[in-house]
Amino acid sequence: MKRYITLPNGNRCGLPTYCKAWRTLKALKPEAQIKGWDYFGIDADRILRDIRYGVHARINRHLSDYGHGRKWDDNWQRDMSRAARDLNTPRLIISWLPKDIKERFAHRLRVNLCD
Repeated sequence: MKRYITLPNGNRCGLPTYCKAWRTLKALKPEAQIKGWDYFGIDADRILRDIRYGVHARINRHLSDYGHGRKWDDNWQRDMSRAARDLNTPRLIISWLPKDIKERFAHRLRVNLCD
C-alpha cells in the first residue's frame, strides 16, 4: 500500500520522495528559492518551518483513534483501491464492489437475471 503526502499546492508525493526532499532542503542554504511547494517560489527555511510545524501538529494532537478502525485496515484500503480502479474505467461492467459504496454505484454493477 503506497502512502502519499499532500503538499500545500495540492500535489501529492510518495513518502520516500518526501523524505528525500526533506534531506535536500536541510542541505540547502536558508535563502534558496524553491518552486513547486506552493504557487510561487518560497525560501527553503520557510518550507522547513512549515514541514516541522505539520509534524509537530500531528504529534501533539494525540488523536486516540488515529490508525484504528475499518478504514485503516489493509484489506479495506485494497478493496477501495480496486473499486476506484474499476469505477474509473469507462464502460466497464463491475461484478463486485465493497459494501460501503455498493449502493451508491449500484447502476454500474452487473445485473444477474437469474436472481
